[in-house]
Amino acid sequence: MHNVLGTFANAIPRECYSYCTSAKFASISKTMIGNEEDKAWLFDYVQERLGKLADFEYREWINGQQPFITPRELQLWRLRLYVQYIWYWNLPDDEDLAMIFNLTKRRASNLASDFVARFRKTVIYPVALRRLYALITKTEPLSRETHPKGTAKGGIYKVPSARLVNAAQYLVEDLRSQLPIKRMANPYLWDKEQFLMWVDNVMIDVMKNNSRLRELFYKMYRLPES
Repeated sequence: MHNVLGTFANAIPRECYSYCTSAKFASISKTMIGNEEDKAWLFDYVQERLGKLADFEYREWINGQQPFITPRELQLWRLRLYVQYIWYWNLPDDEDLAMIFNLTKRRASNLASDFVARFRKTVIYPVALRRLYALITKTEPLSRETHPKGTAKGGIYKVPSARLVNAAQYLVEDLRSQLPIKRMANPYLWDKEQFLMWVDNVMIDVMKNNSRLRELFYKMYRLPES
């Protein structure tokens, strides 16, 4: 159980830690949030939320109100609640989902694909888009590198999850639809172990300097309601 709680806790974006309060830790100090060694407060938050979601699931689904659901629908239902109420609209990587749902990595990947197919534009991408803009506009790349299969130059960024690379690829499609004269290579996972993402310099420049496009995308992909 401790491993499962840890997997849940590690998938919570750091910028959302201040919202992760539980009954035991009603208020979280900045000192506690910055403590990487002792995350008891975060584990208690996850455990409390899981208990509430389990009670809600029993009352809404299992207790005769939805008698004909399939195991697959139940998994998607649970994943939807975890994404909204624990991970703050973040979808963890396949290894984490495999651990939490006791699945093989392949089955976990299929579960994530089904979830993204249903909820990408309404749940995942709107928040990932804003996190991506915050990453590019507020931090400098770790280094500047040339694409290994071309001449395009770009920056290397540390990302919390490989799924942010997918969001960056979706954003490139949106940028190309609005700026057909701009040429930019697709972002990709530069280092799978370190979660490093390569981003084209052209894309970085557009994200930093074209506020009109940013506002257009923010209006197009509105944040999900809490």
